[in-house]
Amino acid sequence: MKPPFALRHVFGSIVCGVTCLVVADGIPAGEPTVSVDTVLRSSFRRIAGKAAGAAAVFPDSNSKWYDHSVGSPTVDYDGTTYRMWFVGMSRTKDPRIPYGFDERIGLFTSTDGIGWKVANGGRPVLDYGPEGAFDDCGIAHPFVLRVKDRFLMWYGGIDGRAGKDVGDGPAHVRVEQVGLAISRDGIRWVRANKGRPVMTVGKKGSIDSVQATGMHVIRRGTEFVMWYGAYNGKHTIGLATSPDGVRWTKKNGGDSLPGLAGPKQLGPSVHFDGSRYLMYYNTIVDVPTGGSLWTMFAATSRDGIRWKPALGGKPVLGPAPPDNFGSANGKKGNNHSVHPSKLIVIKDRLRIWYGAEGHKPLSGKQYAPSAIGLMEASPENRQ
Repeated sequence: MKPPFALRHVFGSIVCGVTCLVVADGIPAGEPTVSVDTVLRSSFRRIAGKAAGAAAVFPDSNSKWYDHSVGSPTVDYDGTTYRMWFVGMSRTKDPRIPYGFDERIGLFTSTDGIGWKVANGGRPVLDYGPEGAFDDCGIAHPFVLRVKDRFLMWYGGIDGRAGKDVGDGPAHVRVEQVGLAISRDGIRWVRANKGRPVMTVGKKGSIDSVQATGMHVIRRGTEFVMWYGAYNGKHTIGLATSPDGVRWTKKNGGDSLPGLAGPKQLGPSVHFDGSRYLMYYNTIVDVPTGGSLWTMFAATSRDGIRWKPALGGKPVLGPAPPDNFGSANGKKGNNHSVHPSKLIVIKDRLRIWYGAEGHKPLSGKQYAPSAIGLMEASPENRQ
């Protein structure tokens, strides 16, 4: 009998322009091949990067679009090159843009996963959609899945609306809906579904009435499966499936997934070994000095729907050193370790990239910067 979520990834041709996908099975290089039990017995540690604060990637003060923060990494490894798509942030006074930050998607590449170079001449690889589109005020929270010689990117599109406009959640929180773009080289992207969202926010009162974003996508037999961040005034995680990556059906009765720790959750990253699922995700944790931090935890599941906390309910990473790029303390900076990338297995190493926030603003900035770091484990080295 096949397990309910078979470990399969798509190989095949993209047809119908960029509206629907025809897929066959296959596993690209660098995809997970390690058991959930082995991962759980492995202790992750921070790996010092070459950028400021030991980050893998840090904002560039000379950039016009990622001079303030970088985050939401999504990483692919083809056996030779690491590709990291990320969200770059810069301040704006444009009143249409929520929170006063422009957000665009860029690309870094690396041969070793430690030293990174910005691609595309330092320009974004995916920018705002045309005026009137669902993503004409920003794009965030990407997830990239390699499909043979193509990349599929699901992302959160921002149209300038907020909770007050949809009649749910806090008035100021921005609306995000899921879009899809397709690329052969990871740099030049074409929006699918005629530039429309492939998954919209739900009706008032649903778990995703304000936001559906921050997703992780795998294959289950002949369909795509997406765990995503849902928001209606409270962050939780939902599940959806699709036959083609474009047409999505929300599952679990449209309810949040049960069993995850904490009062609210976001940023799922899911690994499947053929019989069990492992999810890394974020929940909010109060800290002894006051304030709270979005912190990474782990959970396991047999069906991808019902979850149980793992690691004895302890965080995946401990506190960051004071001079680390991720030294948020809960009062100044709230992101301890957020939006983990998918698990990359390289020989005897397990790798995950994640976002984090400091506690001191850079010179001339109002807020502390966010940057991207690497955590790594050797299988079964848990102390």
